[in-house]
Amino acid sequence: MFGRVDIIRPYQNKKNEQMKKIGLIFTLALVLTGFSVRSQNPTYNQLVSIINTKMPGLNVSNKLIAFQVWSTADVKSREANKEFDKMYTTYENVKFKDAHKGTIVISCNIDDVTTGNITAAKDGIHKVISINKSEFNFLNNLTSGSNLMYDNTTNKVYENIPAEKIWNSYTQLIIR
Repeated sequence: MFGRVDIIRPYQNKKNEQMKKIGLIFTLALVLTGFSVRSQNPTYNQLVSIINTKMPGLNVSNKLIAFQVWSTADVKSREANKEFDKMYTTYENVKFKDAHKGTIVISCNIDDVTTGNITAAKDGIHKVISINKSEFNFLNNLTSGSNLMYDNTTNKVYENIPAEKIWNSYTQLIIR
């Protein structure tokens, strides 16, 4: 019996080492996946690229830039879209005390273009710069319901604001 324990123990040690390696690899994969999920949102420069493509004459300097992702089936994202449209309509060219000179809002639909356009019209969305995620390769991994806002110094100031807090969050940003 004593000799048998000696034979089993090295096997168990090898198995434990393999399990530790598998656990380490799994943990590393989770960490890397977490970073890639967080990096799905477009950067400030990518948003400026969208604006320059869709609205070539629009001046983006010293403006707050908001980005909203929505889908027809996601009611909360559609409500947020309405709030961003209202915000953009109200504050498009307002000059603020801290050098902000207005706001630009990009609304990205993840449905097909026709469905998105019809839904936006039904929801009364008219002011935002409307795009479809298929128009820009770097938008392919977006999911409905996310949003973000950059200030005029390219810093991300808000991310994933619930629809009911968009107006107040924006107001707090411009009066600070």
